[in-house]
Amino acid sequence: MAIEDEIINITDIDVGTEILNNDKLIIETNNGTKLLAFKDLVIGEDNITFKDKLVQGADATGQSSTVTSVVTGYDILTSDTTAGHLIKYADISGTVELGKFNYRAVSEFAAMSATITQNNSEIDTLKKNLAIITSLLKSTDSAALNAVAVTTKAVNFMVSNVGETIPSDGGMGFDFVDLDPTVTNSAVVFTKGDKFSITYPTDDSFTASWINFSLDAIIDSKDPDAYLFVNSTNKATAIVEQATLRRHERRISFTKAVYIKPGDTVTISVNKARIKKGATFSGSIFG
Repeated sequence: MAIEDEIINITDIDVGTEILNNDKLIIETNNGTKLLAFKDLVIGEDNITFKDKLVQGADATGQSSTVTSVVTGYDILTSDTTAGHLIKYADISGTVELGKFNYRAVSEFAAMSATITQNNSEIDTLKKNLAIITSLLKSTDSAALNAVAVTTKAVNFMVSNVGETIPSDGGMGFDFVDLDPTVTNSAVVFTKGDKFSITYPTDDSFTASWINFSLDAIIDSKDPDAYLFVNSTNKATAIVEQATLRRHERRISFTKAVYIKPGDTVTISVNKARIKKGATFSGSIFG
């Protein structure tokens, strides 16, 4: 038999699919070639290329401990907890409950934000009325005292768009009420919908006042026209600017103080175009 017939190449050896504890490895040592059981194979830290990524100081077989600090009544794990500690739900239950607590708190605050705005509006009105009353009471002019006329209920409002709206019949609509005047003055006739309007009370809850109206909106139109009307009389025309908007979008805005009498109706007129989200319109006592 020729020598070449006895040659076996490595590629001719059967390919294994796993290595078991009792399987052997051939190793070359200073004392010759040896067989080593796979279970006896030890790889030291110096031979591990990802040594720096291993958990340092972890003792997988020894004792580990948790260290917590109290936050709003809940035990929260700190960085002093033993490195490599096997976390159980009991260890993080405080963190979970604190997260739930914070979520509920934020939700409650969001629900109260409109009420806070309403209260601030009433407080501002009361402060202004108190200043007027104090000034008139200090006056020695009896005619001035007889002429005392103050707003007894707030009629401030603010509406906005969280989505997009399309004007109806030349009006301008909003889909969200930030400050509802009917909460502080039930005599107000107030409509946001697809055509905004507000009619001021005719009873003793409102006296003629200077009201500051402010509009800021982006319109899906190259040539938008927007006007503030009081009883069908044009009181303000919106300023149009392109800014850095899309080609067919324009920003419109105005700020105008208007003398409003009981029973006056305020509306906004705009040419038919889509009103983008983020639009706001407000009216509050001037000064």
